[in-house]
Amino acid sequence: MMPGSRSCLAALLCSASVSTLSHAAGSPAQTAEFQVIGTLLESACYLDPSSAYQTLSLGDLSTARLVRIGDQGTPVALHLKLQGCVRSDGGRRDEQQGTLVWSAIEPVAALAFNAVADADTPELIKVVGAEGFGLRLLDVQGNDVRLGRTAPAWFVSPGDSQLTYYIRPERTAAPLRAGAFRASLNVNLAYD
Repeated sequence: MMPGSRSCLAALLCSASVSTLSHAAGSPAQTAEFQVIGTLLESACYLDPSSAYQTLSLGDLSTARLVRIGDQGTPVALHLKLQGCVRSDGGRRDEQQGTLVWSAIEPVAALAFNAVADADTPELIKVVGAEGFGLRLLDVQGNDVRLGRTAPAWFVSPGDSQLTYYIRPERTAAPLRAGAFRASLNVNLAYD
């Protein structure tokens, strides 16, 4: 670069900016803003957005079905939809036989469920509002799923897949009090 070229270049840049600004000053202001969103995925599958926030209705429960401790209401299905599952090998421990089960094409998904536990029966999810019962979480075979622990892993089919669990009301030792109720359940999904 020749001496004085820097100052000449700087003068040219400044004049270009000034002329652009003066041109813009004479015309109406026009601006645009774009919000760009997305998700960076790091796993073999991802949770379908329709599964991320769900409201399950247990409908109207009758106190007549929950008279004695341990009495149960009708279970309601909780579906977790997965998308974009890729073919990969995976293994999981079969809890009943204590052996490792392996698949050459199906990845493995593990879920952990967290909720506030019922004071009288800690394996149940606490309900707020009505009293005298909690909610039991069951897997698709009807086995109890323990809160705060990783549930037995699932093989996930390549492509789109669905995992199903059930929520079932169950009577506790607390006095039964009718009324509207709610409960919250968080799910953490991990892949191997």
